[in-house]
Amino acid sequence: MYREWYATEFFNQYAPFRDWVSGQMVQSTNIYDAWLLVVNLSPLQQADIALTFFYENEPPADFSFRLPPRRQGRLHLAEGADNLGTANLPPGCNPRQRFGLLLRSTVPVIAQATVGDRLPNEQVTNSMATFLLHPGPLGELETLWTYVDCLVLTSDRFPLEEREWLTILNPNHVPAHCTLAFLPGGDVDLTGTYEAVNPELGVQEHAVVVPPERILPILLSDLPVVLPNQPYAAQVRSDIPVTVQGIRQIFERGRYAYSRGWAVLDALPTAANPESSSIPNAVSGTR
Repeated sequence: MYREWYATEFFNQYAPFRDWVSGQMVQSTNIYDAWLLVVNLSPLQQADIALTFFYENEPPADFSFRLPPRRQGRLHLAEGADNLGTANLPPGCNPRQRFGLLLRSTVPVIAQATVGDRLPNEQVTNSMATFLLHPGPLGELETLWTYVDCLVLTSDRFPLEEREWLTILNPNHVPAHCTLAFLPGGDVDLTGTYEAVNPELGVQEHAVVVPPERILPILLSDLPVVLPNQPYAAQVRSDIPVTVQGIRQIFERGRYAYSRGWAVLDALPTAANPESSSIPNAVSGTR
């Protein structure tokens, strides 16, 4: 059982973005909800839980609470109340910024995130996703991450656009030097053969540095090495342990008042030697 959990990013897209049709800056009016859910499975012990919120351009912030034995606890990490009337946005959590999260507990707990968006002035969810946080402590295993379904869809042949972000959380006290690799994809033919979408395309790489105790959301369409309308698998290799997650947001082409849907693209740590000792500077203990 685990006493440490990581969420790379609680996605919200309140920031303006570029309209691929007109080239102008636009802004979606979606309202974003997010919940952190924690269950204490101990029959006897109270869980003393400490949260650290990480941002792209703000210093980290802390919050702590207690969870009785064999109880589930909910935090609504958004402005206002949810459909159950829960309105307990903790101090230090800024729901207007994308943020990552580190949870530490004095006893083993299970931590899960639920996130969703809705139209303005409505309580009906437009799209929703839920995912388990990644268990810690982080070590060598978490220096290489992979997710398989990577795609930026911009073609005017389709009514939908798919915008994709790859986010890296560096909870350490030193910078993380990362290399992003994009492995080109193709279709498996019904005869059992493989046909690459772009046979001449090789693996593409791009280097980034994630500052200490920050998240770095990367809009993949901003990277010159990522071709639109080309399927990839994505990998992130780091010199220190990090966590990684993908987000895809879907719009009706040219209409950005609200998104049609979005999805969490879950990444998996895939370093070659998970049994080896942890790398120095990994997060452990208290801040």
